[in-house]
Amino acid sequence: MNHSTQTTVDAALAAIGSKSTYAGASVTVTGWLLSSQFAVLVGMLLGLAGFLVNWYYRHRLTMHEIRLREAQELREREEHAAKMEMYR
Repeated sequence: MNHSTQTTVDAALAAIGSKSTYAGASVTVTGWLLSSQFAVLVGMLLGLAGFLVNWYYRHRLTMHEIRLREAQELREREEHAAKMEMYR
């Protein structure tokens, strides 16, 4: 999988994780309002699972962006060094 596709997949999965966190919170509140302990427990577990998925894929996306930025800075330093060498 190329970098662009992987970045798109990671961003999509992070968005899914975020939405499942909101769904879990909604189920938890609804269960609390209906006094359903099972619904509260399911909502809390769904919210936690969504949070963990969101955190994992956001972390992967951030690390990927850092690696890309470092590679670009390295290329720019090498290009600058080559230009300076050319002027000597």
